[in-house]
Amino acid sequence: MSAQAAVPTVGIGMPVYNGERYLAQAIESILAQSFADLELVICDNASTDETGKICASFAEKDRRVRYVRNASNLGAHPNCNLAFGLARGRYFKWAAHDDVLRPEFLGACIEALERDPGAVVCQSDIDYIDETGVSLGIHQGHIPMSDSACPTPRFAALILRPHDCYDMMGVFRRDALERSILLPSFHGADRALLAQLALTGRFIRVPGPLLQVRDHGARYSRAQKRPKERAAWHDTRNIGKLSFPVWRLYRTYWSSMLRSDIAPGAKCRAATVLLSWWFRNFNSARMAIDLVGNFAPGLIGFAERLKQSVFTPAPGVGEVRRSRKR
Repeated sequence: MSAQAAVPTVGIGMPVYNGERYLAQAIESILAQSFADLELVICDNASTDETGKICASFAEKDRRVRYVRNASNLGAHPNCNLAFGLARGRYFKWAAHDDVLRPEFLGACIEALERDPGAVVCQSDIDYIDETGVSLGIHQGHIPMSDSACPTPRFAALILRPHDCYDMMGVFRRDALERSILLPSFHGADRALLAQLALTGRFIRVPGPLLQVRDHGARYSRAQKRPKERAAWHDTRNIGKLSFPVWRLYRTYWSSMLRSDIAPGAKCRAATVLLSWWFRNFNSARMAIDLVGNFAPGLIGFAERLKQSVFTPAPGVGEVRRSRKR
């Protein structure tokens, strides 16, 4: 078997749409990993800028790069799932087109997963950076109890605690993702996937800020505020449809728990956790706003800004930015 056909240890899936500004730096950081037994699959969601040329250039120079261009824009989540399906290896990582990996990232995460067969995903601390690459601050994003040996505390930690979902950009065991829901097409689907994975294994961290996450105005979380915009961004089949993502998220929590293979006693405890969900983190209010938001589109963004300015900042980057102002 040729080196090109050999299955790598880790597959990296990079979904991208019109990412020309930061794309080259993101790809370079992946190809410069000290752990070199990797494959990078770039799924271009029918970009209209220079994304295609940038990707094709890297694919010509490095045989570890595979470039796939979709005939039309599928939406972010079908494209993420496609990248996973095309990648190979015992481990998998989603990579954002605007983030940067330090050279030690893959090696450290894979080594940690090799040592801990009960873990399903490994992530590092996060260095949030601005448009120019200047550090905004370090976020130690470990979710307390997500590394518990028991599934119910892990599940509770993922659905009851505010977190930035950046375990999504860690290194996964591929077989765990193959048995998962992957990314359904709604706002909050990353949270649903992580909660399901918490029922199957532990979330672990390696020390040090080995992942740089770029915060800029074009990020999805900043650019899309209205329900229909978010729904269409996640999946173009949602264009023109009503969207109730918080209700769907809660329903997905229940279905993931009921279909899991955890013990009956653990399921009963997880059901209690799900009932308590209504009374945590303004979830009851979020459910109400979710219903009204389709008919008052500006309400979602207003409610999010109010919560972050008056009560708690957005987990991760919001916390880092607030700490800089003190």
